[in-house]
Amino acid sequence: MISHIHSALEFSAQVPRYTEILKVLFKYGFSDVLKLAALQGVMGIEATEMPEHDSGSLAKPPEERLRLALEELGPTFVKLGQILSSRRDLVNGDYYNELCKLQDKVPTFSGKEAKQIFEKEIGVSVRKAFAEFDEEPMAGASIAQVHRATTHEGAVVAVKIQRPDIQPLIERDLSILHDLASLLEKHAPDLAAINPVGVVKEFSETLQKELDFTNEADNTERFAQQFEAAKAISVPAVLREFSSKKILTMEFISGYPVNDPKVLRRHHIDPVLLSESISKLIFEQIFVHGFFHGDPHPGNMTVLHRGVVGLYDFGMMGEFSMGFRSSVANLIAGLAEKDNRQVMSALVDMSETGTLVDPEKMLRDVEEFSSKNLTKPLSQIHLSAVFNNLLELLREQRLRMKGSFYLGIKALSQIEAIGREINPDLDFVVIGKPYASKLLEAKYRPDHLLHILKKISSTSLDILDDLPGDVRMLWQGLRRGEIDIPLQHKIDSKGFEPLRKTLNTTFNRLGNAILAAAVLICSSILIHSELPPKVWGMPVIGLAGLLWGIWMCFRHAMSTRRSDGL
Repeated sequence: MISHIHSALEFSAQVPRYTEILKVLFKYGFSDVLKLAALQGVMGIEATEMPEHDSGSLAKPPEERLRLALEELGPTFVKLGQILSSRRDLVNGDYYNELCKLQDKVPTFSGKEAKQIFEKEIGVSVRKAFAEFDEEPMAGASIAQVHRATTHEGAVVAVKIQRPDIQPLIERDLSILHDLASLLEKHAPDLAAINPVGVVKEFSETLQKELDFTNEADNTERFAQQFEAAKAISVPAVLREFSSKKILTMEFISGYPVNDPKVLRRHHIDPVLLSESISKLIFEQIFVHGFFHGDPHPGNMTVLHRGVVGLYDFGMMGEFSMGFRSSVANLIAGLAEKDNRQVMSALVDMSETGTLVDPEKMLRDVEEFSSKNLTKPLSQIHLSAVFNNLLELLREQRLRMKGSFYLGIKALSQIEAIGREINPDLDFVVIGKPYASKLLEAKYRPDHLLHILKKISSTSLDILDDLPGDVRMLWQGLRRGEIDIPLQHKIDSKGFEPLRKTLNTTFNRLGNAILAAAVLICSSILIHSELPPKVWGMPVIGLAGLLWGIWMCFRHAMSTRRSDGL
């Protein structure tokens, strides 16, 4: 009873915001999509209360109307649109292009209030922390605004301060979004297929992370560490002593716009070399490190002296596992070599299910896709255009990819767009191919194979270590009658001889499998023992045992396959 009363009170408090959202959506012509008539009845909103349709807005394309509606609805919805722009499985090319234009039209708050938030969060006054602090913000956005300051040591820094009371506002809007998503699933079958409730849940988790600036600080330091030896990129240092969940203070970096070739030439920076440099940087992030900037648009980049690229705003980052990187590399290499089966295999590996309903149709679609998009020389292929068409193919196949895949495509597309803006002759795919090829070749290097064997050995030893105890527990359970094993055997005319042969074969195979595993484990240990003599830097005895173990595994697999299949 109490919970029902609480829910009713919470709903009552949200009615004004519900009304505001419905009016904005109605204004921009989205009443049919949301079945607003039904919801209006629940909310008790009279038809006369709804605003007039804006005839000027309705004359615009629906994707532009959606962007305008999101901007008018405020921070949470702007962020929703920005995150949706990275989910190309949910939005097509026109909506993607429009959502990329989303702007945070939110007034800044006062410098005095910014100082109070800083002192409350850090426990030190702005005067004690900094020699100078500009009360006028340099930039303002939906979640925070940035102030320029100077430390007592003379270093210029950027202080990012979260908007006051933004957390409860976002939580309220997220609750409403969840309700609207549930409404869509019930009353809009066409949209229910994209799982609106799941999308809102994923968006909510992403936004909650962005509200905690310690995540961005961690991302910034991790990114800086992976490029600490690179001379072509600069990442701002984080001042941890002046940072918290709502405050992020970092080194201030400023330079020239990355997408203006005239300004770059005026400062003796070659746009062609810069386009190649930023292309190599994004490929290195994805294929070498697997940790990449998820939104590298011109507003998050600057060019310092001698063409060094400065990056900031590390709130949205992507991460690829080694296996996922290999799949992306296989996809790039397959596209480059026009190998349709490799492209299809890579896409399946990167999907959430890892399976296809109709592989033959998928292969035909990939072949048609290749003939339309990959007939030009590599230097003339625009990777972003190829990816856009590829995403259409995936939508038709109902093949849902992992979220990081779409973020990677967005990052690659943004960098290619910037590169071609300052260098129309950029060979983006040609630059990326060596990174993909190198990653694939690295899979077969002896040190990588040894690393895999070491992991297998470690896991196998753990299993062998636990095996006696597990067997003992199983035996005790059988003795106490706690475990029932139903057995059925149809008596053959030859008696029990067929059963005896079957069991004999089964246990022989099990024994051979255990022996092969033991040989591989022992060989892996001997390889790391450094015992002479050696071949290729590895002990001969360990290498011989390794080859023997591999041969035993091969024989075992072939024997099983010949008899009754794997």
